[in-house]
Amino acid sequence: MKECSVDEIMAKLQAPFPSADIEWRVQQVFTSQDGRIWAKVLAYVTNRAIQKRLDEVFGPGGWKNEFREFQGGILCTISCLINGQWVSKTDGAEKTAFESFKGGLSSAMKRAAVQWGIGRYLYDLPVAIVEVFKQKKEGAIRIVDKKNNISGYWLPPKLPDWALPEKEATSQKEKPLKNQQTSVKNKPPVYQDANRRKLVNGIENVLKDVGMLQKPDWIMRLFKRINPTLNQTSLIEIYQNATLEELEHYYSVLRPVHDLKIVADYYKVALKDVLRYVQDLIPHHKVDSLISCFTHVTMDHVKQVVEFIKEDLQNGSLKQIA
Repeated sequence: MKECSVDEIMAKLQAPFPSADIEWRVQQVFTSQDGRIWAKVLAYVTNRAIQKRLDEVFGPGGWKNEFREFQGGILCTISCLINGQWVSKTDGAEKTAFESFKGGLSSAMKRAAVQWGIGRYLYDLPVAIVEVFKQKKEGAIRIVDKKNNISGYWLPPKLPDWALPEKEATSQKEKPLKNQQTSVKNKPPVYQDANRRKLVNGIENVLKDVGMLQKPDWIMRLFKRINPTLNQTSLIEIYQNATLEELEHYYSVLRPVHDLKIVADYYKVALKDVLRYVQDLIPHHKVDSLISCFTHVTMDHVKQVVEFIKEDLQNGSLKQIA
């Protein structure tokens, strides 16, 4: 194949996929105060589309994937032949509840593909909220949530033009997709305001990176601690109904903890060492995890931790990790 520059290769890998190659999954379900049921959904690229993209960019013989089990999960390594040299990127996932090993392989490959930039733009999509209804409609996806005793159907959201190939984005402008014309009264909130979207995505990234999204009960207790007058009952309601000032306040409280993780990654030091510095700064509070730092750590603390790390790396009392 013709040699391409790294920039050209990355541009091809990162190009948006047709909507037919995107699958949506429910992450969270909640009931609003008026009794209607909503779901937060996330977009993923199908594995079939990932393989096709790799074939198109590198050729069938120009890439390979390898899987191995690691600490109960699955690691996937995708290696690509770039201008005569093999380059590898690895990521992993836990085994899933349904067809655990097969599901783990699929999830691990999708995450490894993101390391190559494939489908990474989907992380920039605004939070997608869809209504769950009882009667099946054309194109609807079924949902059965036994935990919350909810069953019904929902329609996949419409992707914004910037998240679609140019040809499909143009056709969408000419003709709206069927079944996606919703009345103003029943339309769920859409974050058109750039500041709101940025804050919501920022909060979501913090909670995801520190492992809070798997603990919904902890999340609401945390937000109640930040804002004692909070009247929302779920994270999605906070995203929908909080004022910009409230979202800014939430993000300002959550961000320092996220920055501690970034600091550990940047300086290649163990997170336990970062937490040890935090413990020294706030001796009155027990620090045993990033989650324990919420509402106690400020940006001034983060700056002090950075100074401690730089000083101890220089004098040799702190070791970097591989």
